[in-house]
Amino acid sequence: MTMLAHRDYRNGEKHDAEVVVIGTGAGGAVVGAELAEAGRDVLFLEEGGYHPTSSFNPYLTESIPRLYRDAGGTIIMGRPPIPYAEGRCVGGGTVVNGGMAWRPPEEVLMEWESITGQPDLGAKAMEPLFDRVEARIHAKPQHPTSIGEDNRLLEEGARRLGWQYERNPRAQDRCVGSNQCITGCPTGAKQSTLLSYMPRALSSGARCLTEVRAHRLWIEGGRCVGVLGKAINPRTREEDIEVRVRARAVVVACGAVQTPFLLLGHRLGRPSRQLGKNFLCHPNTKVVAVYPHDLYAWQGVSQAGQVREFRDEGILMAENAVPPGTAAAQIPFLGEEAFDLMKRYNAMMMTGVLVEDSHAGTVTRSFGAPMAKYSITRYDHERFLRGVRHLATLHFEMGAEKVILPFSNLHVASSVDDLAQIERTQRSRSTIELFTVHMMGTCRMGSRPRHSVVNLSGELWDLPGCYVADASLFPTAVGVNPQVTIMALATRVAQRLQLLN
Repeated sequence: MTMLAHRDYRNGEKHDAEVVVIGTGAGGAVVGAELAEAGRDVLFLEEGGYHPTSSFNPYLTESIPRLYRDAGGTIIMGRPPIPYAEGRCVGGGTVVNGGMAWRPPEEVLMEWESITGQPDLGAKAMEPLFDRVEARIHAKPQHPTSIGEDNRLLEEGARRLGWQYERNPRAQDRCVGSNQCITGCPTGAKQSTLLSYMPRALSSGARCLTEVRAHRLWIEGGRCVGVLGKAINPRTREEDIEVRVRARAVVVACGAVQTPFLLLGHRLGRPSRQLGKNFLCHPNTKVVAVYPHDLYAWQGVSQAGQVREFRDEGILMAENAVPPGTAAAQIPFLGEEAFDLMKRYNAMMMTGVLVEDSHAGTVTRSFGAPMAKYSITRYDHERFLRGVRHLATLHFEMGAEKVILPFSNLHVASSVDDLAQIERTQRSRSTIELFTVHMMGTCRMGSRPRHSVVNLSGELWDLPGCYVADASLFPTAVGVNPQVTIMALATRVAQRLQLLN
C-alpha cells in the first residue's frame, strides 16, 4: 500500500504509524518526506484526492472543484469580506499556487529571533534550511524565453519610473510558461510537493490515505496518539467511512485556517489563549489594464517578477494573468459592457497590489466550520490606495487605454488625471475588493507557553505528541509569498521529530 482512496477503505479500519501527518502541502509533505527519508514510518492523511500531472487541464469547471476547497468559494468575514482559496488535493496549495519561492526578509527573521529569544530562528541559523528547501524545489528565476510580454511590460514600466524590480525565484524546473499554475501545471515543471517532496516520501516507504478528513485527534492520558477521520466519497462528498490512525506523534499541517479549527475542537491552547488568534492573510487587490494592442498575457509564466520599490512600506506589485473565465467573473460589469471588455482579453494585463499585514484577525469554530475574521485597518486601506495609484500610473506610463480599478464606486480610470479621484472617493474600507491565498499565524510558535501555542519544536504546549508544521507557526507576518518559509520551518520541525525515541 502506498496511496489509498475512498474505494479502498472499510468502515472502522485502523492504521498504525510512527508519525501521522495531516496534510500534504508545503508543510505536511516536507515534514513527512524528511521523516520518511530518516527512516521513520510515516502515514499521510489527505482530505483531497490524488491527481497526477496527466490529469491537469485548463477547464475551470472541472479543475476548480477537484483541486480547491469548496471550489474556491471560501471567504474571510470582515470589512471588507475577503475571498480566499485553499488547495485540497495531494500537494495542497503548492499544486495551485504560482510557485513563488521568496525567502522572508532578514528583518523578519531578526524579529522572530528577538521575540522567541532563540538565535536558531535568525537568518544565519535558518540559511541551511532555506538552502535545503530551494535545492529540492529547484528555486530559480525563469528562463527569458518563458517570460511573456506582460511581464516584460511591467519590468520596463518600473525601469522608466525608476522603481526597483526583481525577478521571482520560482519552484520550477524547465518551466515553459504555460500559465496554468492555478489549475495544476500540465507539464510537471512547477515543483509542487506533488512532484518534489511526496515522491521522495513515498519512495522511502511513506503511505498516504487520500480522501480522508481528520475530524478529531485521538487523545489518551493527556497525550495525542492518533487521528480519527472519515473517508469522503469523491462524487457525493458524503463522509461515510470511519478511518482511525494510531501513531506515536501527530503532525497537523492543514493550513492556517483548518489547523486551528481542528485543534480548537479540543479546547487546546489554554496556556496563552492564542490558538486561532494572530491570523494574518497578506491581502491583495487587482488592477487590470487594457492596452491598445494585444499582449497575450496567457503566453508566458504568470508573475516572473515583482515591483519591490515600496516594500519598506509593506507594498508589493506584480503581474498575475488568470484564465478568461476567472477574469470575466471578477470584472465589475454586466451584459454587453462585460462582453465588450472580455473581447479585449488578449489586450488585458492583470496585475495586483499586495499589502503586508499591520494587525491580525482570528479563526474560530462556528456551527462545525471554521470562521475566519479579519478587517483591514485605515493604515492598510491607505497603503492599498497608494499601491493602486502607483500601479495604475505605471500602466498609463506604458500606454494603457484604461485601467479597471478594484473599487465598487469607481470602476475605471481613463488617464493619469482620473487617478486623483481615488483619494476623493475611497473614504470607506468597504468599497475595495480584496483577495488572498497567503493565510498565516493562528498557532504561533514561541519559547514561552504564556505567549505562544506551540514550542520551538512545533509541539503544542498543552498536548504532548501533537505538532504543527504549516504557516500557522509564523510569529509575525512575512510580507512575501510564504511557501519557502513554511517549508523551511517544516524541515526544522522534522529535524526535531527525528530525535524521538
